[in-house]
Amino acid sequence: MKAGSQLVTTIGERCRVCYTCVRECPAKAIRIAHGQAMVIGERCIGCGHCVRVCGRKAKRVYSSIEDVRRLLRNGRPIAALIAPSFPAEFTEVPPHRLVARLRRMGFSWVCEVAAGADRVAAEYRRLLAENPTARYIATTCPAAVAYIEKYHPRLVPFLAPVASPMIAAARLVRALYGAGTGVVFIGPCLAKKAEADRDHGRGSEVEAVLTFAELRQMWADEPFSETDGASDSFDPPQAGLGGLFPISRGILQAAGISEDLLRGDVVAADGRYGFAQAIAEFETGALSTRLLEVLCCPGCIMGSGMTTEAPLFRRREAVSRYVRERLSGARDTVTR
Repeated sequence: MKAGSQLVTTIGERCRVCYTCVRECPAKAIRIAHGQAMVIGERCIGCGHCVRVCGRKAKRVYSSIEDVRRLLRNGRPIAALIAPSFPAEFTEVPPHRLVARLRRMGFSWVCEVAAGADRVAAEYRRLLAENPTARYIATTCPAAVAYIEKYHPRLVPFLAPVASPMIAAARLVRALYGAGTGVVFIGPCLAKKAEADRDHGRGSEVEAVLTFAELRQMWADEPFSETDGASDSFDPPQAGLGGLFPISRGILQAAGISEDLLRGDVVAADGRYGFAQAIAEFETGALSTRLLEVLCCPGCIMGSGMTTEAPLFRRREAVSRYVRERLSGARDTVTR
C-alpha cells in the first residue's frame, strides 16, 4: 500500500454510528469520534469483520486497482496468483475461462496459490515430525498473525517459521519464471494487503494484492463478452490438496495431520470468537496443543474480499468439488 495509507477507513456520510462494527471488531480497533465509527489503523489487524457486518457499507478498503494497472502497463512480465477460494467466488466463470480473462488483462502467467499451500502443508508435517516436543501456531492467516503480534506478543516465538501460502507461491513462481517476475495476489482476504505491505521491507515477494471484489470491478470497467478469450489452463506449478486450505481444517487434511480429539495435540479454531479464544487459552496454558491452526474468518471462503452471497456450506462444496475434480482429472482443461 502507499505510504501513509490505511487498510480500512470510514465513509463519513454513510456511517450512522450503529455500533455494529465496534461490537464485532475482535481487536477493539474502532472508536467513535466526531460522530463516526473510526478505524484505528495501528490497532487494526485487517480481518475485515467491520466491512462484512456494516449494513450501510460505510467501510472503505484500500484499493489496489490502480497499483495493478500500473504494473500491467510497465512492460514487465506479471504473474497472477489466484487464491484457492476462487471456485466459491466465480461460480459463473469456469476455471479455464477465468484464466483466459486474466491473460487478456495482461498477466503473463496465471497460477494457483494452492501450489504454494502444498509446500506449506509439507513443511508443517515436517515440523511436527522433527520437533516432537515443540509447540506451534500456524501462520497461514495474516490477520491472526497480526492479532498475536499486537495483542499477544508473548506468543510470537510460537509462530511457526513457515511462509504463508501466498508467499510460498510467489517464491515458486519466481523460481520458475525468473527473479524479475512481478507478482499480484488475487483472493478473498483484506489482511493479505497488509501482509504484502509488511513484506515489502523484506524484499517485495508480492507487489500488489487484489480482492475478488476488486477484480470484478476491473472487469466491470473493461467488460468481457461471452466469446472474449480462448479457454485456458493454469500455469505451473501444479496444485494438489493445498486447494483445501480456504476451508476450515483444510491445512490439516492437506498436510495429512489428524485433529485427534483423544490426543488433543492438534486444534483448529476459526471465526471472530473462536480464533481469539483459542489464542488466549494457548497463552495461559489451558490449551497445550502442539499445533494451533487459527483463522479469523470461518474459513477463507468467508473472507470480506468476496462478493458472493452464497452460504458457508455451499462455498465449501464448491471448493471441495473443484479440488476433487482436479485431482481426479475430470476437469476439462485446454492446453495452452
